[in-house]
Amino acid sequence: MTKAITIWQPYAAAIACGLKRYETRGWATKYRGPLIIHASMRRLNSVGRELAEKYNILSNAHHTGEFIAICDIVDCIEITAEFIEKQSETEKIFGIWAIGRYAWKLENVRPLPHGIKSRGYQGLWNAPNFN
Repeated sequence: MTKAITIWQPYAAAIACGLKRYETRGWATKYRGPLIIHASMRRLNSVGRELAEKYNILSNAHHTGEFIAICDIVDCIEITAEFIEKQSETEKIFGIWAIGRYAWKLENVRPLPHGIKSRGYQGLWNAPNFN
C-alpha cells in the first residue's frame, strides 16, 4: 500500500498543479517515497476560494474527498528563518511557514484522474491500491 495524506483545499490542488513544492507540517516524517495527495471533504471557505481564483486552480480546488495527485517525499526539512527566506511568495502563501515546523519536500508530482473517491484520515495513512 502507498502512503497518503489528506490535505484541505485549495492546498491539495496547489500541489497537484505544481504551485506547492513543500507540505508544511508541525511534525517531521522519516518516510521517503510515493505519497498520494487526498483532498479532504472540507469545502472551500472564502479565503481558500480567493487563493484558488488568484492562482487559477479553482476548478481543481472543487474536488473534495478524493485522490488528486501522487508525488514523492524526498526530504523533510526543519524550517528556519534562512529556509523561509529562500521560498517564493507563492510557496509561502500555500503553507504555514513558522520556525520549528517542518517542510516535506515533494517532487515528481503527477495529477490523477478525478473521481477516485476515498475517505480521508489524519496523519500519514495507507491508501488502498487503485491502479
